[in-house]
Amino acid sequence: MKKSVLQSFINKYHLAGIAESVKVVSNEKLECDFISDDQNLVGNVTFKSKQIEDAELGIYQTSQLNKLLTALDDDLDIKLDKANDTFFSMTLSDKKTNVKFMLADLSIIKKTPALKDLPAFDIELEIDSELADKFIRAKNALSDANIFAVKCDGKTTQFILNYSTTMTNRITFDVKTTKASNADMVAFSANTFKEILVANKGMKGTMKISSKGIANIEFDDKEFASRYFLVKQQVS
Repeated sequence: MKKSVLQSFINKYHLAGIAESVKVVSNEKLECDFISDDQNLVGNVTFKSKQIEDAELGIYQTSQLNKLLTALDDDLDIKLDKANDTFFSMTLSDKKTNVKFMLADLSIIKKTPALKDLPAFDIELEIDSELADKFIRAKNALSDANIFAVKCDGKTTQFILNYSTTMTNRITFDVKTTKASNADMVAFSANTFKEILVANKGMKGTMKISSKGIANIEFDDKEFASRYFLVKQQVS
C-alpha cells in the first residue's frame, strides 16, 4: 500500500485532529464511520480497494499514527497482529524500517450514530477547486473566525465568514448553486469546513444545506468516497 494513500484516507476522517478515535473496517474496501470529538460532525470515509486483511481496527490516537507514518517510505507492507481473534497491533514496514502501532479495544471507541429522518435541503451547490480555494483563503485571512453563515434569498447564495449579530470583521462572497430556495440563515463551523476542503482537495464534491440546521457534504472519485454531516452552530 502507498503511504500517501493511507495518509489521505486518515486525513479525510481525522481532519487535523477533529476526529481522533475511530473504528476502521477492512473487507473488500477500507471504511471508517466517525464522529468528531465535539459531536458536531459525523461522517464516513471509504477507500475503494482491499489493501489489508479483513478486520475491525480500533484507532485511539490517530495523531500518533500519523506521526509514526512519517518515519516510513512510500511503499508499505501492513501486517495485523492478533491474539484470541482480537487484533492488538499493526506493523507497518518499508524495506528498511518497521513501525508498530498499538490498536485500541473497540469498546472504548465512541460509536457513530446513524442519521435518520434528514430534513429537506433548501440549498444545493457544487464544490470545485475555485470554491475550495476561496474559502480556504478567506479562513486563513480570518484565522480566528469560528463560524460561517449561509444566506440565500432564493436567487443569490452567500457564504459569510465570521458572521455575528454584532459588528465584526467578516468576508462575504457569492457561491453558485444548483438549487436555491428562500431559507433562514444557518451557520456552521468554519474550522471544520475548512479541514474538510483541505482533506479532499482535488476532488469534486457537493454540498446540501437545510435551514433546519444540517449540511451534507460529499466527495467521490475513483479511489475515495467521503461523506460529512455538519450540525449548525449558534450565532452570537
